[in-house]
Amino acid sequence: MFRFLPILLDLFLVLGLGFILQSHTNQKNFRIDLIGLGLFVFIVYSAYHWRSFLKDKRQYWSLFLTTLLTCFVFIKIAEYDPIQVLPQKLGIKLVSIVWLSFIVLTFRKLSENNFSIIGPFLAIVPAVSFINFMAYPSVPIAIALAMGARNLQFSSKPKISTFYIPLVAILFLIGRDWWDDFALQRGVLVLEAFLFYHLISIWDRQKLLFFLKSCILFFILNSIFILWKIADDPNFHITSYHEDVYLIPVSLLASNALLVAGLAVVFWFEPKQSQWQKLLIVVAIISTLMFLGITISRNSILSFLVFAVLLFLFIQSPKNKYYASSILVVLLLIGVYFLIKSEKSIFNLGSSAVRISIWSFYILSTIQTHPFFGFGMFPENKIPFSFSEIPDSTSAFYIRDYINNFESFPLAHNLYVQAFGSFGIFGSLFIVLWIGNLFFKNRYSFLPVLKSNLALSCLLFVWGIHELYDFNSLEISNLFLLVGILGLFKWPSEKGIEEFTMVRKHTVFIVLVCFLSIVCFRFSLVDHYTLKYNKYVTPHSFEFYLPKESQIKIPEEPIQNRSPLEYRFLGSKYFFLNLAVDRTIDTQSKLIANCFSEEVLPAICYSKLIQYQSSQNLFPEHKSLFVYFLSLYDPFEIYKRDSL
Repeated sequence: MFRFLPILLDLFLVLGLGFILQSHTNQKNFRIDLIGLGLFVFIVYSAYHWRSFLKDKRQYWSLFLTTLLTCFVFIKIAEYDPIQVLPQKLGIKLVSIVWLSFIVLTFRKLSENNFSIIGPFLAIVPAVSFINFMAYPSVPIAIALAMGARNLQFSSKPKISTFYIPLVAILFLIGRDWWDDFALQRGVLVLEAFLFYHLISIWDRQKLLFFLKSCILFFILNSIFILWKIADDPNFHITSYHEDVYLIPVSLLASNALLVAGLAVVFWFEPKQSQWQKLLIVVAIISTLMFLGITISRNSILSFLVFAVLLFLFIQSPKNKYYASSILVVLLLIGVYFLIKSEKSIFNLGSSAVRISIWSFYILSTIQTHPFFGFGMFPENKIPFSFSEIPDSTSAFYIRDYINNFESFPLAHNLYVQAFGSFGIFGSLFIVLWIGNLFFKNRYSFLPVLKSNLALSCLLFVWGIHELYDFNSLEISNLFLLVGILGLFKWPSEKGIEEFTMVRKHTVFIVLVCFLSIVCFRFSLVDHYTLKYNKYVTPHSFEFYLPKESQIKIPEEPIQNRSPLEYRFLGSKYFFLNLAVDRTIDTQSKLIANCFSEEVLPAICYSKLIQYQSSQNLFPEHKSLFVYFLSLYDPFEIYKRDSL
């Protein structure tokens, strides 16, 4: 049976890609153009190399699947395009042409086996590199994992301590957070990053370097359009503070620039690089430094300076020290200039006070309400409702001000506090013990490996400090770059292999593919209905969706009402989409009644109940009672009517 597994998997991939490419989109013309462009590139290349095509059909089949996956990634990027430099999505079309050409050139350069392994991950580079937004990036990543793993030969059996224990823990988190779309998306991304690490651990170093350099190349392509947009904006001042840059959060833009800059500097010291690769690295460093200046992110700028100082201290060559010291002096002068001219002073500790207040509230809320296993992978939307009464303190004032000012749930801005809120005392202790156990088992090889990879070690050390004051490790544009950096560390093989008596590797592969298929089906179906009915609703930070223009508008094709089990499978986002779209009295009453049994936070249910009561003018004498119940579950008054 297992010998037919590659054929069955290919058939499954084609059907799956065909299904999601036909799902609803707000870019119908763009979808037709891009799929046509992808097929045109594939057909022209195959026709030009027709002898090779007839001889190696399996090889071209991998290129065909990779082309379809690339088209799907760019279609999903086009559905949310914060940088619109050129009309009619021409900017994304130009980037897609360049990227499809790059994939074809890679296919021409690599052997069949190498391309079938790395090609699918080149297709998802636009989803995992830089700051492109996508509703469910885990869907194309899951497809790439299945495509990239189907031809791999694992030389050793998965170990219980490094594979099965963390895998079971991640699956437990995903199962617990199934209802919460935002938490589920994070959990699935962590699972995919975990599987990606185990795939690249058996790659040779050159494959992984090629993937990471491809991420840097795409970073440069995207940078061109963002910098173009900035250059055309007469009101943009580089020394002014920006909460976002054309809908891109500056903290995410700065942290991604920091990581790419550090990675580019590390690659500069790699041996046997062509002049084109060195030019690519120089352009990447210049682009990232420009973004650090534009965002004026003090945390990311200081982190990069610390990274430069550490490299200066550890680089032994006098010539390299001379170059490093010159670059460091220039960076310091530029940093001093921005410090003087910028509206955002490094000595302004107001944001630090807000962060410390949020940290203390996260820790206190977790200990008092969910001490054992925390709030799940998305604690931000649960922390504000963990108390029935909020004490009149400075911390509460800062948090309330944060919620009102940014119109979002309070972010921890600290990876470790965020992790404590997500996993609780036992979960955090489990992670610490698991990491400690890995360090203990590799105690004799740990320091030699770090010393042989000094530049990478410095980068990870600086990033660990950076995350004390920010939270960007789980952002899609950073997560897979970090996993790739970890993959560059090669640990010596162990002499003994742990006993393996659980299941065969083919069975594990099938189970994981089936599980990711179920998750992808859920995400794709929710995304399909979200795009189909987006003209009837307005996204809202606290309530998922609100009816557009607050009027009852019946869709031409009513959204399907589902059973409680189906709502449980599709999750909170679909449930509240249905609640916002279907404005009939009967459906509204049923869904609000179901809300109290499905939703883990009663505050939003009471909010919807009050909205329904006010719109229908039902039982006005009981409104004060409903408001009282709402206040019991909503201490920060997030859902108070005059606050929305």
